[in-house]
Amino acid sequence: FVIALGSPAASQYIQAQFAGRLVLKTYHCLCSGRSLGAFASKAVRSARLTRVQVREQGHEVVHSHISILGGKEACSSLLIKACYVWTGLDGSPDVIFTLAEVRPITGRTHQIR
Repeated sequence: FVIALGSPAASQYIQAQFAGRLVLKTYHCLCSGRSLGAFASKAVRSARLTRVQVREQGHEVVHSHISILGGKEACSSLLIKACYVWTGLDGSPDVIFTLAEVRPITGRTHQIR
């Protein structure tokens, strides 16, 4: 989304809302692979994320990775909005798609995976 701000005061107000975690973020994700759950089921998922700085094509880039040994906890709530099964016209194996509504509980970079 884009927020248009008309003044420095408006910009500071919006930044303060994000910093104070007063803004609720909701993402709709279409996932493929194994099912994430039955329709209308709810869950809370968590994992530890670590950030690694690497150099790619002459630029410094930060990647987030799931870590077993360390990192900061990333937690999100999940609501299954729909489940779809697609079978190829040629009889190829079924592919499962899940439409999920995801709300980050913590504010980690790239925590929705």
